[in-house]
Amino acid sequence: MKLLIRNLLLACCLFVAGTAVAQPPAGINFQAVAKDAMNNVAKNRPIYVKIAIFQKSVVNGINVWEEAFETTSNDDGLFLVVIGQGTKTSGTLLSGIDKIDWANGPFFVSTKVAVAPSIPAPWWLPADNYVDIGSVQMMSVPYALFAGNASVTNVNTSIPPGPNNTFLITDSAGNVNWAKPAAAQQSVTTITNFNLNFVVSTGTSIDIPANTTAVASVTVLGVRKGDPILVTAQDDYTNWAVYSAWVSADDTVMVRFANYTEDPVSVNGSQYKIVVIK
Repeated sequence: MKLLIRNLLLACCLFVAGTAVAQPPAGINFQAVAKDAMNNVAKNRPIYVKIAIFQKSVVNGINVWEEAFETTSNDDGLFLVVIGQGTKTSGTLLSGIDKIDWANGPFFVSTKVAVAPSIPAPWWLPADNYVDIGSVQMMSVPYALFAGNASVTNVNTSIPPGPNNTFLITDSAGNVNWAKPAAAQQSVTTITNFNLNFVVSTGTSIDIPANTTAVASVTVLGVRKGDPILVTAQDDYTNWAVYSAWVSADDTVMVRFANYTEDPVSVNGSQYKIVVIK
């Protein structure tokens, strides 16, 4: 039976992935929840995704990027792909999405998805079961990708230090000046009344399936719900990244990891640490 997913929830199409903030390969996180024809969440199913980026218009615009993905939904029906790191179609001539002229928009993302049946069937083919779930306009430019192609002019590279409690700012003409922050006249050089509790013990190891996310539960004694936390990797790992982290209960931190590859990935507890701000 062909699975319809017109109620697919587009969760976060337009924020920049961690790989886009660093060096290429660049990417834009795209995650969604897949549902079948009965509006049931499609848990742990093979998911096939086709994504195209159109410039100016979906109907008469230029198809500047097109690629395909094969991934798997998790227990909540959630699946994640990174636009820019899929398998490009033969008609896509750009080497990467960072080469798109983001300043010359608007741009639209068009998505087609095929959800495999819960019971594998040899006659089922993704090509015969894609459902067009529509197009959405990218309302903001992926800033890290655009910044990689932007330039700044009329900037004096020999700028003397400015007064205390000031920011270095530039206007549209490229003129650079030191200015005080506009928000509440707060000091930008002094921070008081806080302690950092660095948790340097090893975390919890976890296995992440291909092209999806997985959550590790880490015991952190003394942490309380509402505490700000930061999870930092111990090195530059190219096959996985920290996706999010939160305090689920007293003494317990949950860390969601994302695997951007076609193969399962194992993350050792010694490869990351947790910083708790008290």
